[in-house]
Amino acid sequence: MVKIMILSDRDILEYVESGKLFIEPFNMDFVGPCSYDVTLGDEFIVYNDEVYDLKEKLNHEKFKIKNSIMVCPLYHKLDDDIIDYYKETYKVDTVVDGGLLGTTNEYIKLSNDVCAQYQGRSSFGRVFLQSHQTAGWIDAGFMGKITLEIVAYDKPVILYKNQRIGQLIFTKTLSPANVGYCDRVSSKYGGQDSVMPSLICKELNALKK
Repeated sequence: MVKIMILSDRDILEYVESGKLFIEPFNMDFVGPCSYDVTLGDEFIVYNDEVYDLKEKLNHEKFKIKNSIMVCPLYHKLDDDIIDYYKETYKVDTVVDGGLLGTTNEYIKLSNDVCAQYQGRSSFGRVFLQSHQTAGWIDAGFMGKITLEIVAYDKPVILYKNQRIGQLIFTKTLSPANVGYCDRVSSKYGGQDSVMPSLICKELNALKK
């Protein structure tokens, strides 16, 4: 039977000390029994395309917030008056509807024998806000910040810069990967230090050659 080794708090600290795991900034208070909490950065992306044609480079807008952002369910009927009302009433910097991309403050580096999984906090699940869709897996050998796929499903949710948004669960592989994520030619997001849009068009365009 194959046994999976999830790193405990003791293991996480040992791996950080040894350099097998790098987290910057690192906060001792964010170390859980078998996870590490990560925080919401101030950079976001919204797409401007009416249709996501994945063979094309997607049009997007990147922006920063000073303090907070209100995420509304898609088709929340946001006209300019509603947006102004929300900003004035709830003192938020920006109001968006539909999905958007965010990023963690934390930049991580994984050795070739450590992989990770991002999970949104249960407290956000309880207000029907999801901070990742299908991209929770982080391969061994990855380095960079974590891009978050944020969607509110019920009512508008206000998120604040630097608040804890999710957690990383680290797993020790049975043997080191021969080629880590950032060393693969096909890897698209290695070393990202900001929120990044989908780059799947690179895959599809490569198939044409």
